[in-house]
Amino acid sequence: MSEEQKKQEEQFDIVWLLLYLWSKRKFIMICVGVVTLIAIVKYVSTDAKYKASASILPVVDEGMASKLGDKGGLAAMAGVDLSQSSNGNIITADLYPKVASSTPFLMELMNEKVKWNEPDTVMSLYEHVVQRTPSFGDYLLAYTIGLPGTIKSWFEDEDSIIIDNSGEEPMYVVLDKYQRGALSEMREMIVVEEDPIYGTIELSCYAESPEQAATLASKAVELLQKIITEYKTKRARLSLNFIEERYSETMSDYEKIREQFYAYKDSHRDMISERVDIAYQKLSDEYNISYSLLKTLSSQMEQAKMTLMENTPVFSVVEPVVMPKEKDSPSAKWHLVLGVFLGGFFGIGWLLMQLAWWQLFNEKKVKALIEEYKIEE
Repeated sequence: MSEEQKKQEEQFDIVWLLLYLWSKRKFIMICVGVVTLIAIVKYVSTDAKYKASASILPVVDEGMASKLGDKGGLAAMAGVDLSQSSNGNIITADLYPKVASSTPFLMELMNEKVKWNEPDTVMSLYEHVVQRTPSFGDYLLAYTIGLPGTIKSWFEDEDSIIIDNSGEEPMYVVLDKYQRGALSEMREMIVVEEDPIYGTIELSCYAESPEQAATLASKAVELLQKIITEYKTKRARLSLNFIEERYSETMSDYEKIREQFYAYKDSHRDMISERVDIAYQKLSDEYNISYSLLKTLSSQMEQAKMTLMENTPVFSVVEPVVMPKEKDSPSAKWHLVLGVFLGGFFGIGWLLMQLAWWQLFNEKKVKALIEEYKIEE
C-alpha cells in the first residue's frame, strides 16, 4: 500500500469517526447536561470561601556583635565575649510551610474561637465540625465520589485524644474522627507558601466569612511567629535558664557567706590570736571564692542573654491581614466550564470505548457501522 493510500485511509477513518460521533450528539449532549447539572448542584451547595492573606519577611540578625560597635569593648571588659555568640541560626524559608502543616500548629489553631455565618454563633472549628449538619452536597459527594471513604468511616473507632505530657513536648497524639475532620479542613483553609522571587512567606486563609478569614489569618501569623521563635531560640533559652538558676543559688550562698564573714570580722575586731586568724582566713577564702563564682556566672548570664537576643528571629509583616470584601470561591463560571468539559469528555470517551469493544468482540457490528456511515466518493 502506497503512502498516499495510507493517508487517504487515515483521513477516511478520522472523518468516519467524526460522522459517527456527530450521529451520537444527542447522547453526548445528555452526558454534558447531566454532569453540568451535578456541577451546578455542587456549586449551589458549596459554602462561599473568603480569602485573607499576609506577607511575612523573615529576618535574622546575624551581625549583633558588629552592630554593637564600641559597646562590644565594654562588654568584653565585663567578661562577655561577643565573638563566641552563634550567628549561624538562619531560618530557611521551607521551614514555614512545614510548621504550618504540622499537627500541633493546626490543633492549636482549630481551637481558636471564631464567628460563623449562623447568627450569634461563636465557636472553634472543632466544635463546628462536631455540631455541623451535613448538607445535600455533602451527602451527594459522600455517596458518589467519596463512597469508599464513607464505607471506611463506618468501621473506624471513635478514639479520644491522648497527649503524653510527661516530658517537655508531647510524644504522641491520637485523634478522634471529628479532630481528623477538623485537621483535614484546617489544612485546606491555611496555605503557607514561599515566594522565591522576593523571599517572602505568603500565608493565606480560606474561610466562609470575611471576619472568620481575617481572624484565623491573624492568629496563624501570630502563632507561626511564636513557634518559629521558640524553635530557633530553644537552646539559647535552656542555656540562659540553667545559668540563671545557678546564679540564683550562688547568690543565696554568697549572701550567707558574706553575712557570716562580716559578722565574724565585727565580733573579733582588735583581737589577735592564731585561732582567730585561721577562722578569719577560712571565711575570707570562702567569701572570695563565692564572690568570684558569682561574678563569673554574672558574665555568663549576660553572654547567654546576648546569644538569646542574637538568635531571636525578627519578623517583618510586609503586607498585613486585610478583611476581604468579595468571595474567592466557588466560581460559577469555573463549575460551568468544568461540567461541560467533563460531560463531553465522558460522553465521547464512552463512545470510543464502545467502538474499541465492538472491534475486539463484535466485528459484524463494526462492519455495519462502517457501511452506515460510509463516505461516498
